[in-house]
Amino acid sequence: MTPTRRKFHRTLVGLALLAGLAGCATLPPPNQEFGVAQATIAGAGPAATQYAPGEMAAARAELADAQAAMTRENYDRARPLIAAAQADADLARAKGRALSAQAQAATKARDNDDLRRRLLDQEPLP
Repeated sequence: MTPTRRKFHRTLVGLALLAGLAGCATLPPPNQEFGVAQATIAGAGPAATQYAPGEMAAARAELADAQAAMTRENYDRARPLIAAAQADADLARAKGRALSAQAQAATKARDNDDLRRRLLDQEPLP
């Protein structure tokens, strides 16, 4: 083997070793992130389920897909799914709270209108 060829061979072997070591340096499973997303979905509340069912369904589906990816040890695929599930659960919770507050305000406004009408008509209160 010529010196140039030997040098090229050593360079290739060195690059192959570096590539192999880089492959071993993977990130650990996103167990903590998964647990946080799971808790966020569970704690989103009934208003989120009632007023944002699409967002809640998306969050649950993304978390299920993330769990399947983690089972296959495909953590690079699981991480964005977990983040998406977390975001959708947060959105569902916020949307649920806002729409629930709007519904409560509308009910109070109707009750006030009824009371005002009764008072103006001098209708006896129940």
